[in-house]
Amino acid sequence: MVKRIISLVLALLFALFAYFQFNDPDPAIWVSIYGYVAVIGFLAFMQKFYKIPTLIGILICGSGMLYLLPSVYDWLSNHSDVSLLYGMAPDKPYIEESRECGGLFIALLGMVYFYFQGKN
Repeated sequence: MVKRIISLVLALLFALFAYFQFNDPDPAIWVSIYGYVAVIGFLAFMQKFYKIPTLIGILICGSGMLYLLPSVYDWLSNHSDVSLLYGMAPDKPYIEESRECGGLFIALLGMVYFYFQGKN
């Protein structure tokens, strides 16, 4: 029962994350990613586990993180004095890309949780 409640809470959180992305410069990408995680979470809450779609989500989130890691490295090694809370600026792409990498990491954690929940 606890796992179902956790799945529901995570699904609702990711649905909320998706909702907040509608004002993002690239909403289609982020609404799709967070929405996908929310759907997998709602399915887990309903005790319906689909291994392949969950693995696809893990692959997408992990690949996206790997793609964005150079920006995180750039931020940490060259601009660590700049806060990620700083507004977006065309001359500071590492800020937005580091945030996006963090968002993908959170989504990846959710997908991994749902994957292992389905294995039990």
